[in-house]
Amino acid sequence: MMQKTVSKLSSALLLVAATAMPATTLAAGFQLTEQSVSGLGRAFAGGAAVAEDASTIFYNPAGLTMLDQQEIVAGASVITLKADFDKISATDAIGQPLTGGEGGDVGKLGAVPVGYYVRPINDKMVFGIGFNAPFGLSTDHPIDWVGRYQAVYSHVSSLNINPSLGWKANENWSLGFGLNLMHFRVKLSNMVDYGTVCFGRVDPLTCTALGLTPQSQDGYANVEGDSWGFGYNFGVMWHNDTTRIGFHYRSQVDQDLEGDASFTNAPSVFTANNVFVNTGISAEFTTPETISLALAHNINEDFMITADVVRTGWDTFEELRIQYDSAQPDTVEEEYWEDVYRYAIGLDWKYNDEWTFRTGYSLDQTPVQDEFRTPRLPDEDRNWLSFGATWKLSESSEIDFGYAHLFLDDEIPMDKTGSQGDTLIGTYEAAADIFGVEYRMKF
Repeated sequence: MMQKTVSKLSSALLLVAATAMPATTLAAGFQLTEQSVSGLGRAFAGGAAVAEDASTIFYNPAGLTMLDQQEIVAGASVITLKADFDKISATDAIGQPLTGGEGGDVGKLGAVPVGYYVRPINDKMVFGIGFNAPFGLSTDHPIDWVGRYQAVYSHVSSLNINPSLGWKANENWSLGFGLNLMHFRVKLSNMVDYGTVCFGRVDPLTCTALGLTPQSQDGYANVEGDSWGFGYNFGVMWHNDTTRIGFHYRSQVDQDLEGDASFTNAPSVFTANNVFVNTGISAEFTTPETISLALAHNINEDFMITADVVRTGWDTFEELRIQYDSAQPDTVEEEYWEDVYRYAIGLDWKYNDEWTFRTGYSLDQTPVQDEFRTPRLPDEDRNWLSFGATWKLSESSEIDFGYAHLFLDDEIPMDKTGSQGDTLIGTYEAAADIFGVEYRMKF
């Protein structure tokens, strides 16, 4: 009976994780740190060293050796993001004021489910498999806002399948290794100012005669693509009765996306030349590598302090280039993201045998430089303040709760000239809240 229950729970866990579609972005760039609700409560401080449950598959597979029973962890973090644009000026390619409103709140409500399974093989080797979403992004602007030629809808989602092994080399050292099979999906849309494009590619006199002047004829452009990529991760952990120190590396994953582009309301002067027609597309993207060094130290039986530093190699993202199977020239958006660091510190308090409480703080740097910030992702440094608790239901099961508020700058600068020559100047005001719940069962 127990085996059937575990089998059903495992199937449900994998289904939920495999269909996860993250709806916003909360870590640096569009990286999602929310891979553990227990970790959420301490702002993910000490992720590569804590090894408190099966989520160590993601943060450091060497920590698998700290788990001596089969277990399943399933949970989700619900994210509410608010981001409002305040316009200073907005002009088209010939300097005319752009029509449209400021766009309102472009953030969305979303969820990031996770699922993990661990099974000891012997007293030195432990197997685990994780299902998570390491990257996600979603912003949604109205089609008639002033920045419509630069962004309307932006969505990135991912699913990562991460089988792992942990090996206990001796009483103080453990090693871990994992493989990553990652599915990546992207959907981007914006409005096209066919009049401005005509002015640039043909000539103003001819285009004016055709009734194509800036802002006189808009169309909707939508690009979608997906791919599978392969990577790996490994970790090392030193441990004794009171302290764990962990190092973890997660590799880049090359994604060669293929998909389709569609355009509405395109003038015949373009479509007759096989431009702005529905067509296939391709694009390349490389996810960043991450390197983390973490500490978890039991001060006494009741208190544990955690800390870590994580480096994310976002310098792989120099440009967003979309290539079309038609005669349409490439669409290119310069990005020039930078390598960044996240610093975190946390504290756990074991209140009694049933309840453990935790809190944490993190500074998460943005890889986006001011001059390359776009309305698709008006990113800025984030300051996390987190709280959480574990409620132990029995010797074999417990529930984790977590909450974090993310503070961002009240005036995130935006001064961007898009690929169609329009310029958007203003500021974004943004903040986010994360609520998480997770169930852990050992058997």
